[in-house]
Amino acid sequence: MNRISSRLGGITALLFPILIAIGATMAFDQPDNDAPDQEWIDYVNDDGKLVRAIVGGYLIIIAALLFLVFLVIMYQRLRAANADATWSMVALVAGVAYSVCVMVGVIGVIVIAGGQKLGSATPATADISRWLPQLGFGVILLSGGMAAALMLAVMNTLILRTGILPAWIGYFGYLAAIGMVAAAIFIPMLVFFLYMLVVGIVLLVKGDGAPAMAAA
Repeated sequence: MNRISSRLGGITALLFPILIAIGATMAFDQPDNDAPDQEWIDYVNDDGKLVRAIVGGYLIIIAALLFLVFLVIMYQRLRAANADATWSMVALVAGVAYSVCVMVGVIGVIVIAGGQKLGSATPATADISRWLPQLGFGVILLSGGMAAALMLAVMNTLILRTGILPAWIGYFGYLAAIGMVAAAIFIPMLVFFLYMLVVGIVLLVKGDGAPAMAAA
């Protein structure tokens, strides 16, 4: 694999968690689920917060698209190293499923803001504003989390078999997979984002895509 593709993989791996973090800070800045109705009413009538939520949603969707680029590059690296075709495809498809869950889920989270600022929807009631975003979070954290866990488990097994990245990356990937199984409680998911940052740095430094020593 050429150096340009490898560096592109590193850049997209780095940008993914950075944009997710910035986007989530903006898009998910909503009252707590158990907050008084008045806080939610104030939120849906706050133009500044609604615009911030929409901008944050765009950033998260861009991050998910960059993740797709990273996936394709990793798939190419694995196939170039003679990784099993079926399992490589499983990792790719699971990763695509995760990306789709993120994009669909974040739309659910910001649908009220988008409906009011980009459409002609009237301000939502407190109960709708409180519960509708929970559907989006469920898609991201539960469905997306399980898809990402499958991708990480398979991809890092192939990394260990082919040696395209250092073995410790593969073992770290298993830890990230466990974290994504528990993504519904949010904190374990941070391990996945840290994993992406580390992989991005390794890809940028390693650059040439030559296999490292495969694990026994």
